[in-house]
Amino acid sequence: MTDPRHEQDLAELAALYALEALGDDAQRQFTRSLETASASTKEEVAAFQEVVQELAFSGPAIAPPASLKAKLMARIAQEPQEQEGAGDFTFVRSAQMAWRDLGPGVSMKMLFNDSAGVRATMLLRLAPGGELVAHRHRQVEEFYVLEGSCICAGEFLQAGDYHRAEAGSVHPITSSDEGCLALVMTSTQNEPAG
Repeated sequence: MTDPRHEQDLAELAALYALEALGDDAQRQFTRSLETASASTKEEVAAFQEVVQELAFSGPAIAPPASLKAKLMARIAQEPQEQEGAGDFTFVRSAQMAWRDLGPGVSMKMLFNDSAGVRATMLLRLAPGGELVAHRHRQVEEFYVLEGSCICAGEFLQAGDYHRAEAGSVHPITSSDEGCLALVMTSTQNEPAG
């Protein structure tokens, strides 16, 4: 007998799996889960995969501009390049990554994005005077100050300080007068608040 919750989880992820949008680890895990899935779940996944194949060839072929390859290669160079080491280790060289603006005075470098678990680990930088907008947490958020200082949830934090916000809590605006660099582990589904 199959677990109905497991089957429901597979059904909810079937379309993303067919689009190969789950991320490498989650794709592999889903493939393994299909081995014990019900016939109806396997049929649903196969149907999604057929649609994806049809969509891929449904539009007219368009020759890309000659400059596209150079732009694409430059963009790839800015993305975090994970290096597989021996066994189960992954290394990310943050110094080789570009900062991405999240808003005025706020930028980030994504170190790890777990699309299946909707979790992310990132470096967050607040410029002097920068403010991170108020947001509601879908899951626990952890915030560790590496450099500088900030006001987070009404408390002054400086290098070495750690803050944890529980799922469902609302962070008011986080701000920094002198600038701040923090390691943040959070949900990728947080929502703006206020």
